[in-house]
Amino acid sequence: MSWANLVTPLARPIFHAVQELAVGSLFCLALLPPLLIRRGFFHTCVLIVASPMGLGVWVSPTPASTVFFVSLLLYGGSLWMPDGRWPTLMLRLSLAIGTVGIVLPSLTSFGSLSLFATMTAQVLNTLTSALILGTALIGMLLGHYYLRDSQLPVALIRRLANLFLLATVLQGLFLLVNLGALYLFGGAEAAAKIGLLSSSYVAVFLGRLFVGILGSFILACVIWDTLRIPNVQAATGFFYIAILTVTIGEFLGRYLWHSTAIPF
Repeated sequence: MSWANLVTPLARPIFHAVQELAVGSLFCLALLPPLLIRRGFFHTCVLIVASPMGLGVWVSPTPASTVFFVSLLLYGGSLWMPDGRWPTLMLRLSLAIGTVGIVLPSLTSFGSLSLFATMTAQVLNTLTSALILGTALIGMLLGHYYLRDSQLPVALIRRLANLFLLATVLQGLFLLVNLGALYLFGGAEAAAKIGLLSSSYVAVFLGRLFVGILGSFILACVIWDTLRIPNVQAATGFFYIAILTVTIGEFLGRYLWHSTAIPF
């Protein structure tokens, strides 16, 4: 068996999560006012996001991921330009390209309008995953940046904390709705897919549920409550832990998705 055949089942869900991370991070950066934060912060964020994207493109290139990676590099380069309009333009362009890239597989994977509900569930799940990954990473990086610039308003990181909390709630609701709809209306084929969760993939499913979703939700509540004090340093530490829980959860979710065809 070739190396490509060995790495593909593992690389596909990992790279899917990396692309979602990049899109979610760009969305969060678009919510931050560039006049209040030094461009070095945005450079750091782009470098951290673009590095795994570049590795993924090198291992398994696709037209969509390659174009998205190039747009990320162009956005990073535009941050060196004195005219602030170019970074804003390239950020929006990269975000649009990346969003199309992560939802396109869901839009093209079905040829029947009868499966429109499943396609919609996949798109919503993908966008929610991008949001939870992006808010965890950018929230941690922004919290760390407060150590350099204590004059930044706490409202900025609180904005990301609110989005992170919202994303964890939506993700849990989508999981319940997806499984409930499949069980009630999916028929024998859907019942067989759900049955795999209690047999072949029970450990993976429990990890996705209790670590990726419930664990991230608890951390989101703690972060939100900590910023009420406000204590940005403590919230940043919890964001560090949240990155671990959402990364594990999203990888397990992408693995289940590719293994059972159920959006997770």
